[in-house]
Amino acid sequence: MSAMNIPRASATVVGEILSVHEVWKRFGQVEVLRGVSFGLRQGEILGVIGPSGGGKTTLLRCLDLLETLDGGQINYRGSHNLMVVSDDARGLRSDSGTDKGPLSEDGTNALRKDIGFVFQGFNLWEERTVLGNLVLAPMVVLAQPRGAAEERARELCRQFGLGDKIEAKVTQLSGGQRQRVAIIRALMMEPKIMLLDEVTSALDPVLTVEVMQAIRQLREKGLTMIVVTHHLEFASSLCDRIMFLSRGEAVQIDTPENLRSAPASPEVKQFLEVLRDAR
Repeated sequence: MSAMNIPRASATVVGEILSVHEVWKRFGQVEVLRGVSFGLRQGEILGVIGPSGGGKTTLLRCLDLLETLDGGQINYRGSHNLMVVSDDARGLRSDSGTDKGPLSEDGTNALRKDIGFVFQGFNLWEERTVLGNLVLAPMVVLAQPRGAAEERARELCRQFGLGDKIEAKVTQLSGGQRQRVAIIRALMMEPKIMLLDEVTSALDPVLTVEVMQAIRQLREKGLTMIVVTHHLEFASSLCDRIMFLSRGEAVQIDTPENLRSAPASPEVKQFLEVLRDAR
């Protein structure tokens, strides 16, 4: 089916905070996402696995409105209850309640407040302290007083084992510590959904355990998450469901147990075997 002929989605299923319907994304002639559909309920954690180049990071970037869509629809049910669809050259559009037409910059920013994105490369300000990295966005975007932002930053750092690093420069931190700071920075905005993109891929085994423990803390808080990872055991222990994304298509979305016991295709089966052998 052509991306331009995709039908509009039906209403979001009750309890879903996010509903993705037939999302397409192209870069030039390359179709990176090909009709991806799924729903995410409040408090659910969805893992995304698959071969490199399969569209995993692009999917997260589309959900955070860092990329426009070439087809399909995304329903958000956060604080702002926005429905965002693609509209070809005119970019993102909203079609919810009284807010119809091109999605304004204010509308985009309002929606992003509900979404925390933790990038694979940390994206921290190297010249700033940990505290400086954490309080900037809440003060600028949410207009929080410095005192309130600093108090929350210190509390989160204590929760994630970084209480003694709050005044340290980012350049003085290990990779695992930097990744935890990136997670805390996203939490400072009090998001409804967290998107985590291969947050352990550049870490050694010891630091990987540190970050995995931090992510498990987010689960204990009941936060809704989409976690792109190549750690099958971690995804199986953390996630309610796992999506296998390959060549831009959601080949299988299932519980970890069903994914292992009943892979939907030879490609899924082979990929899982490779991950198990690589442990």
